[in-house]
Amino acid sequence: RARAAGTNSTSLLYNLGVVYFRLGDLESAETVFLTLLETPHAPLAYYNLGLVKQRMGKIGDARRWFERAASPDSPEEVQTLARQQLADVTAQPSSNQRHGSGYLSVAGGYDDNISGTPDDVSSDKEGGFADALAAGSVQLGMKEISLHGVAFTRQYPGNSAFDNTYLSTGASLPKELGDGELISTLSLSASWFGGDPLEREARVEMLYHPDRCVLAPVVSGVECSVSGSVSTIDGGSDYSAYDGEMLRFRASADKALGSWVLSGHYQLEDNHRRDLSTQQEFFSVSPIRNLVSAEVRHYVSSRFSFGGKADVRYSRYKDDQRFVSNGTLVSERRTDNRLRGSLLAEYRLAGEWMMLAEWSMLDNRSTIDRYDYSRREVMLGLETVF
Repeated sequence: RARAAGTNSTSLLYNLGVVYFRLGDLESAETVFLTLLETPHAPLAYYNLGLVKQRMGKIGDARRWFERAASPDSPEEVQTLARQQLADVTAQPSSNQRHGSGYLSVAGGYDDNISGTPDDVSSDKEGGFADALAAGSVQLGMKEISLHGVAFTRQYPGNSAFDNTYLSTGASLPKELGDGELISTLSLSASWFGGDPLEREARVEMLYHPDRCVLAPVVSGVECSVSGSVSTIDGGSDYSAYDGEMLRFRASADKALGSWVLSGHYQLEDNHRRDLSTQQEFFSVSPIRNLVSAEVRHYVSSRFSFGGKADVRYSRYKDDQRFVSNGTLVSERRTDNRLRGSLLAEYRLAGEWMMLAEWSMLDNRSTIDRYDYSRREVMLGLETVF
């Protein structure tokens, strides 16, 4: 009623977050406390975000928030409370540190230009699709070893040759390193296209999350991370051109600004694949890719949020492609510029169930005409966390 009357002070928001927490509405409490990170209530927000994550069973996240609350910049009372919580989460026996979380979404939509394999031309076909995505993780033991898995499928009724499926499983181990946390991950994944095996991948990844971002002196309140990974990839019987290795580097930064959350990412990917070679023709599937992306999300209330995201990707293939065009053998280096953007909205229905809506576009421009294409999608679905 106070908000409806026009009151929107930081004290009101803080107490609203506390009420959500005590009622057990943890997601709403988290949303409110995140809006306080750029206010004088930030130390208390850190502490309460730690309590929220602890109640969710996300002990690693809880510890990071408590560590921020225990910093010398916080009031002495908050530091004391945060240190007590840090001692408690550290002292918890392993039998109490088995925590899990999960995510599930189902959606349907329309695609006006169904795409083929990752480096193929578009199909010029259109039609409806159905998506299903499930992901989960569980933390085990005092060292918080995390086991995780992901399953995704997209089915095109009437165009089953373009159905795709992805499965992944792995384990992660966090470790304190300097003024931050290093997370080591080993994962195995497999994908299928049109019912046929596409790729099998084994990946080792290292992600470092510093307690204080290098951008903090310029922009306060920024959270950042860097990661690098090495993958070995085996293509299916019809996709042996994809055999090889992939190196990837990624840097990310996130900032909460009132009820807005801003994110930015840079990714460098270097592929060393077998490529596809015939007596006359040669097709490279070994690009070096640079990708820059940005996302903005506005939390209008504890139930409704909207936002947008966009990325630009530049791909340069390492060898000239040779192909027959109008009866002539042509040799040309392929470079692609891809622009992708989307608008999205989420609305909380009841409990942990959310309704999601998304519109997206993709436009790819290549030095080789056959790889020029554009694509539009619209999607509506439901998602939940548990």
